Amino acid sequence: MSADSNDASRAPAPNAAPLFARVAAADRRAEARLATAIDDFFLAEDDRLDDRTRAAVGTVLTTAVQAIEREIAGHAARQLAGLSVIAPGMAFDGRKAPLLGRLIDSGLLRDRDLMSELIGQVRQDLLGEALLANRAPGANAAQLARLTGCGDGVVAAAASAYLMADSRRRAPGTARRGDLPPALHRRLVWWVAAALRDARTVEPAQQPAVDQALVAAAQRSLSAHDEGERLDAVAMRLAAAIDARPAELAELLVEAIEEGRAALFVAVVAHALAIDFAEARALTLDPDGDRLWLALRAHGLDRATIARIGLALADADPRRDIEAFADELDTIAAIPIDAARDALAPLALHPEFRAALLALGRGRGR
Repeated sequence: MSADSNDASRAPAPNAAPLFARVAAADRRAEARLATAIDDFFLAEDDRLDDRTRAAVGTVLTTAVQAIEREIAGHAARQLAGLSVIAPGMAFDGRKAPLLGRLIDSGLLRDRDLMSELIGQVRQDLLGEALLANRAPGANAAQLARLTGCGDGVVAAAASAYLMADSRRRAPGTARRGDLPPALHRRLVWWVAAALRDARTVEPAQQPAVDQALVAAAQRSLSAHDEGERLDAVAMRLAAAIDARPAELAELLVEAIEEGRAALFVAVVAHALAIDFAEARALTLDPDGDRLWLALRAHGLDRATIARIGLALADADPRRDIEAFADELDTIAAIPIDAARDALAPLALHPEFRAALLALGRGRGR
């Protein structure tokens, strides 16, 4: 008796495992999306990134990862060119997630220090752009011109370096890989190298050669990183070179903020308070502004100067409450200088000690 070849019951069972795996993955993604949507719904409006900031952070992160990826993959590929090994720059499987996607999925890019730096840089840049846009028509940007032409060679050189670094930062499409502090740059380089290895498919016998090439390429990338070219570092050198006396501080800060030199404003505040740049940037970008007003009072700035700075910041940052600032201005201006300094004393603590104290506070739910 011959079998009916069209009998479905006798046909070989198709392999449905990939389908079941995709269904399970879809369930997990749906749960993750729901959890994210719930978290987002209960976020305070002031705590959310606005669309412009979110897009800018995404661009900076993507640019940094891609720049480092090109460096490492390209150099490793050249090292392996003479070997019968799949070169890291050529072994991508187009069906797999791009390198940035791999890093995001791994959770590595949720690093608190990295994201704090990127968000801070982006907000500082957006603040500078808004301050520039708000300048009165025909207003002269004389501060840097005066500093570059002054008789003090140290100040003039530092001011020229600031102008070049600021121009690089503002240039459209500029790769921002060099703007990360050394520790964060190092972290990102090794993450990219590891993700490149994870994306390779090579024979076990070939893996050591690929690993050695990736390590050598990563070390080459690290050695090329010049901390001194970062805008923040250049701004701090300029602030230190100026070393403004109390009587000079008000004019310097007002000029910087009104001419859109956000990085210089932050650096001058950092130098005056003897704190690091990132801490001063956080004071400047905080929409409540209370710590910044105390910092300005701690160095004797008067009501009119604080008002000019506060109004310029409020015009440039829609998160700030200009009416609340106006209501509190008299109170701010009346704070004794010594009292303001005492209130800011914790800022002068070692940054890692302060971070540990904050972490303890978060652990207690404060």
